[in-house]
Parts: sequence; C-alpha cells; structure tokens
Amino acid sequence: MTTSNKNPLVSVYISTYNRVDKLKRAISSVLNQDYSNVEVIICDDASTDGTQEYMEGLVNRTENIFYFRNEINKGACATRNLAIYNARGEFITGLDDDDEFKSNRISYFISNWDERYSFLCANFTNVYADLTSKNYYLGKQKELTYKDLLFHNEASNQIFTRTSKLRDIGGFDISVKRLQDWDTWLRLSHKHGSFLRLSDSTYIMHNDHSPTEMRVSNASKITDSLSSLMKRNIGIYSQQDRKYMNFLISYLNQESGFCESLYWGILKLNPRFIVKYFIN
Repeated sequence: MTTSNKNPLVSVYISTYNRVDKLKRAISSVLNQDYSNVEVIICDDASTDGTQEYMEGLVNRTENIFYFRNEINKGACATRNLAIYNARGEFITGLDDDDEFKSNRISYFISNWDERYSFLCANFTNVYADLTSKNYYLGKQKELTYKDLLFHNEASNQIFTRTSKLRDIGGFDISVKRLQDWDTWLRLSHKHGSFLRLSDSTYIMHNDHSPTEMRVSNASKITDSLSSLMKRNIGIYSQQDRKYMNFLISYLNQESGFCESLYWGILKLNPRFIVKYFIN
C-alpha cells in the first residue's frame, strides 16, 4: 500500500429505501470485515418500512455507524452524495443495500492501494434467487483508463478510492437516473487517471432471478441511457467514439444496416455485429 497511514479510516456508504431486512445483511457484512478501522454511513431516502426505527436503535449501540435521512425521496444519487460529503474516512467505497461484502473486501483494497490510480475495483459473485452462485469474471488484474469505460462499465457497480477524489468530481450527478455508477467512474477516471481492476471476487451481488432466466429489459430505456451517458460527457468522447456509440445504439435497437455493421465488426474485431446476417 502506498500511503503514509497504514491503518486509514475507510468510509462505507449504503443508500437505502424500504429494504430494511436486506439492509441488515449489508450492514453485518461491513461490521464483519477483517479490517476494523471502518465507519458505516447509512443514508435513508425517506423509507417508511421501519428503517428509521431500526437504524436509530443500531446507532445508539454501535459507535462506528452513522445514520442520515432524507425527509422526502430524493433519489439514489442525492442520497449517496449525502454520505460522501459526511464521510470522515481517508478512503471510501459503496455497498448496495441488497448486496454484501465478502469479509476481506476492504483489506484487499487497502493492501493493493497505489497512488498512481484514481480508484480500484474488483470482480464479484452473483447469487441468484435459487441460491446458486456464479463468479462474474471481468478479467485478470489489469490497468485500465477512462477509454475502457466509454462503452462498457469495466469497473462494475462499486469502486474504492480516496474520498477527496470522489468529492473533487462532485460525487454522483443527481440528474442521472440510469447508469449512475458508470457515469461517475467515467468522470472519476477521466479527471484522476487510470484505474486498477483486481482479479479477486470480494463483493456478493444478490439477484432476484435465477441464472437460467433472462431479465426482460426495455431496449429503448437502455439505449436512451447510453445516449444520455454520451451527451452528458460529450467532451470525453471523440468524434469517432460518438460514431461508434451511435452505431451501438442502432444495433441494440435492431436498426443497424449491413454495411455499418460490417465496418464496426471489422474495426472492433467483433463478429457478433454481422453474424445475424448469415443466420437464417
């Protein structure tokens, strides 16, 4: 670890809304870390399911847990920012209220921290409704740049960084409704440089479907979100990047033509863009 403090305080923020039972599991996974210098910041987006009463009792008997509450629903980004700007930790990382940390997640990040990088991220494990699990393998340890985030979220849903860096970019953009994490990591890497993706799986992502089920997503919502991601960060995308994103959007909407599919398939070494033209 390249930092002067060998035992820095780490802030873990959890935004929550009406999922008190799952929140309990998430909090327990942070309290059970093998790294002890941790504060847990719970930001409640106006829950009505008993979250407030549970958290007030927990705060009274647990010194490293802090609770903030919105009196009206403000959305995930504003709620996360409430935690980010109240964090006391030198480092910060997030946890979704329906997920959990493996016991070594924070120590793994601390031991691998390097000041050359804007943030660290790692692989994760999917756990499904039928209790089967599968490691989501993004790849071996690898240094990546913001360019790797232009079209894919190579960092997954949570990262580990200095609190000052996350504040420096203004935290999460409260205008963003989808792809909020991706948008933030893109801006963070563009502002503060390359990031390191570690190979171990240290995060458990709980899914409400089985691995054999296909989640039905509204393609128009996905493509609208991709278009918005690019427009919000238009200065980061080159002219060629914008052309490729526009192609991806038309491809996902099943509106791309053969010539442009062939062009991008060759340029990006991606045969899936053209294989549909050769299947009856």
